Amino acid sequence: MSWKYSITLSSFKKLEPIQKTLENLKEQGFDTVEVYGEPDFIDAKKLSNLLDSFSMDVSGVTGMWSFHSSEYKSRNLITTNNDSLIAVKNYVKKCILLCHTLGGNTFNICLFSDLPPISDANHKNLIRDEKRKFVSLLIEPLRELAKYASNYEVDLLIEPLNRYSTPICTDYKDAKYIVDLVDEENVGILLDTFHMNIEEDSIYDAVINSNTLLKLVHISDNNRKMPGFAHIDFESIIEALKKIKYSKFLTFEPTVQNTDYKYDIKLGLQFLKNLSKN
Repeated sequence: MSWKYSITLSSFKKLEPIQKTLENLKEQGFDTVEVYGEPDFIDAKKLSNLLDSFSMDVSGVTGMWSFHSSEYKSRNLITTNNDSLIAVKNYVKKCILLCHTLGGNTFNICLFSDLPPISDANHKNLIRDEKRKFVSLLIEPLRELAKYASNYEVDLLIEPLNRYSTPICTDYKDAKYIVDLVDEENVGILLDTFHMNIEEDSIYDAVINSNTLLKLVHISDNNRKMPGFAHIDFESIIEALKKIKYSKFLTFEPTVQNTDYKYDIKLGLQFLKNLSKN
């Protein structure tokens, strides 16, 4: 099956000028990227021209949630503070506009809260009933944002994270519950292999059960390197994706430690391409 491949620019954000990253990624076989979601610091026209110079497309925008952003305290969708809610909705809307301007159509929603006892990175476990009480606060804001995003042909994707990031939405069941409640055509699920490796009983089953709601897959191994550098069973993941006839992007999201990354990036891309041919 022929897959569409992309890679997150956020993986390289602190390493080098973006022009150098695009040049390197093009050399390693990528022609599509996922832009990081910092719309206040991105000149969309300048970036669009730069992407065009490398014949690079944009698949979507990666939300910079929690500690990935200096503004993380105002990016909690689960809140009873009206000012905080306005701030996070404005952030999402700016990212939607950025995504549309650059020709992408996906933006991921990660669920954090400023309400005790579930502040960021506390490793706390919540039973499903507790999760759903908190989730009830964000359904209407998500509907509002989904309707806004539909005007720009952008899908909002609920991304489960592992428990060391947030206890609110940690597996496909949590994400599916939210997507079903929001009930908007452009709201779906993003599954990330790194997070699934920690939280899912079976990554294969998570993909199968997400089925048509699955609109994007983020790819990295269990050590956050490119696939093939650790122990996640990507063969079974590819098998599951084929079974549900998934045909959207597989977007690599590795942690890149230094500028000497070209060989690993190329090897990881080829590793996944080889599996998809079987």
